[in-house]
Order: sequence, then C-alpha cells, then structure tokens
Amino acid sequence: MAIDTYKEMRDAYNSGKSFVLCTVIDVKGSSPAKAGQKMIVFRDGSFVGTIGGGINEARTIGKCMDMFAMGGTQIIDYDLSSSNAEDKEPICGGEFKVLLEFQSSAPRLCIFGAGHIGERLAKVADLTGYSVTIADERPDYADPKKFPKSVNVICDPYEESVKKANINEDTYVVVCTPGHVNDAQAIEGVLPYKPQYLGLVGSGKKRQQFMANLKEKGFNPEQCEDIFMPIGMSFGSTTPEEIVIEIMAQIIAFRNGQVVRYSRQKK
Repeated sequence: MAIDTYKEMRDAYNSGKSFVLCTVIDVKGSSPAKAGQKMIVFRDGSFVGTIGGGINEARTIGKCMDMFAMGGTQIIDYDLSSSNAEDKEPICGGEFKVLLEFQSSAPRLCIFGAGHIGERLAKVADLTGYSVTIADERPDYADPKKFPKSVNVICDPYEESVKKANINEDTYVVVCTPGHVNDAQAIEGVLPYKPQYLGLVGSGKKRQQFMANLKEKGFNPEQCEDIFMPIGMSFGSTTPEEIVIEIMAQIIAFRNGQVVRYSRQKK
C-alpha cells in the first residue's frame, strides 16, 4: 500500500495535480492508526492509502477539502477514548495525531490570446513561478522567440488550443483574445474542465451579455457567475503593463484563499 501511495504522489506531481498528504505522526494507546501510515486526498475527494479507516479517516478527508482553498499544513488530534458504546465515536481508548500537508507542483496558468496583455502576463507569471502555457492562432503572436524558454507556446485555433492545453481543476486560465468570437470559443471550450480560476478581459457591460449567452447555451449558471470579468483588481490602471499587474495580483490572492473581484473605486 505504501508503494501505491508513493506512485500516486509521483504521478500527481508529474501531472501538476494538487493533493493533501496525510501522515500519522503520533500514536498513544490503542488505535487503528499506526505511526507512519499515509493517505493522499485529491480535490474530488478520492484518496489512496489509509490512516486507519473509520469515522476519523472520513473527518480527515473533510479537513483536506478545506485545505485546497487555504493551502498550508495543520495537525489534527483524535481522541479515541469515548465511553459510550452507543454513539458514533471510537472507543479504542488511545489517541493519534495526523499531519496534513497541502502539496502542489508549480501552479499552471493557461493564457488564450498573446496580444499586449497576454504576452506580458505570460512573462510576469513565469517570473512569479507559474508554469505557463500561452495560445494564439496568429503565428506572429504565438512565436516562441517572444517568450522565455520555460513558456509553452501553442499556435492553433482557440478551440484546438483548449484541447492541447491540458487544463484541469488545478489550472488557472486567463482569456484575452483579440475578439468576442474568439473569447467565446475559448471560454466555452474551457468551462467543461472546471478550472481553478477563470478570468476574461472585458467590461461590466460585456459581462452581462457574455453571461446571458453562456446560460442560454446551457452552461451551469453558478460556474458562469464564478468567471472573473472584469478581470483583475481595480488599481485604476490603463496601460497593458499595469493591467497585467492587476490580473496577476488577483490570481495570487485567489491562490492564497482570497477572492477579490474587480470593483471600480468612486472618485
């Protein structure tokens, strides 16, 4: 079982899939958990390995779900000394502790549109430590020579680019193509993959029309409302360079568990 757990961790790292590693670090008295036992829990609630089974293992999985938003580490103490055999609490008599550690490889950012904003965002995200993929159907824009070597560049129509971008529930996505039709192609292609973050460059007026079109086509209304549009934080910026900082700030805040939406400050 331990070998299977380590293989799953390796595969998760290689695919950019985040998970929570649970390790039993201390046991006192009688307990189904044994020191050193490991379990890894994925974002969808699936898991590999065990920390002893039972109700406390289920509780641990619940705690892991919270950590996908918060990250970090924490230690959980379990007391198994319940004296009431009729309740649901364990009556083994011992205690054990579990260390939970959020694990993730470099966060992935996929950008659709390599114009003024997309190109600069790719470079800033690369400097910030993100694994970046950028796609554009225009060869002059999707030119690998314009980007750091670590940036993956795709030159294909946006519908095809979405399929090649390897998007999953841990991926951050920004759409900034040169037109509404291309924006729609990218967004509609990305939504079924349920990315961690999805932002679209556009105004509040564009948002209303865009949301209505998506819902009319049968996309989940709650998922549509989660799209960050207008994208970024509102710092009053007007240049592509500063707008990119607004976008990156919002993504970093989101990754750290803070949902900050665009809000224009009144003068």
